[in-house]
Amino acid sequence: MLREAIEYLTTPCPPLARRFGYLGEMVALGARYRRQKRGWAPHVAACHRFVEQAIQRVEPGGRILVAGSGLLIEVPLETLTARFDEVVLADMLHSRAVRRRAAGLPNVRLLELDVSGALAPLAAALDNGAPLPTGFEPPPIDGEPFRFALSCNLLSQLPLLPLEAVERRAPHTPDAERLSFALCMVQGHLRWLSDIAERAALFTDIDSSWLHRGTVTEVEDSTWGLPLPAPDVSWLWDIAPAPEQHRRHDLRHSVGGWFDLQEVTSALPPC
Repeated sequence: MLREAIEYLTTPCPPLARRFGYLGEMVALGARYRRQKRGWAPHVAACHRFVEQAIQRVEPGGRILVAGSGLLIEVPLETLTARFDEVVLADMLHSRAVRRRAAGLPNVRLLELDVSGALAPLAAALDNGAPLPTGFEPPPIDGEPFRFALSCNLLSQLPLLPLEAVERRAPHTPDAERLSFALCMVQGHLRWLSDIAERAALFTDIDSSWLHRGTVTEVEDSTWGLPLPAPDVSWLWDIAPAPEQHRRHDLRHSVGGWFDLQEVTSALPPC
């Protein structure tokens, strides 16, 4: 607990990230990873393998954008820096460990960015008692166009902390309005990635299963009802074996990876 408290107090954090709980979430994720490092190893290896396969589909050089770079657990950073001229790591905030790691790699740039573009308008709506926003988009990123963009286990997570804020500040918001907001976040993220780079790829958890003594007792969709095609590759992630999150039940995610995001976005309905 002391390590987490020090990390929370000393990590540079933009006001929006602090307001919506991203700092606490980052610290908690790092602590969980340290506790579950051995159990997460197959998932981390699968993520690295997917990224390595995805980048082979584009020419070396140019710029790559990594959206949701987080603690770099699932990102084979040195592999990316060896293949691309510049690696832009985009997330709401960056831990001190990530900053130190990036400082040793001259072609890595850290970018604090709300990759949905939803948080500022949501904060304004909650402060003013207005309906949840839907017409938002991420800000542009300066510099040369990206050769490749990658979304790292981010899609399902995008609406979670914003919707927690909605529950705290505007608990009477209708479910349909909340779902519409969430769908605009995830659809907008996919379209943004497709537009920002010559080629884009994505991996994300697609459902969550609770297991008791190896038997699945409950399955929940993690993609907000978005009609995604079957992934190109998939694997299982034992994210929270008991008693990590539940005293008796294990939590397992199914993860899917898509090598060509343009094919995914072409089938999406309008937001």
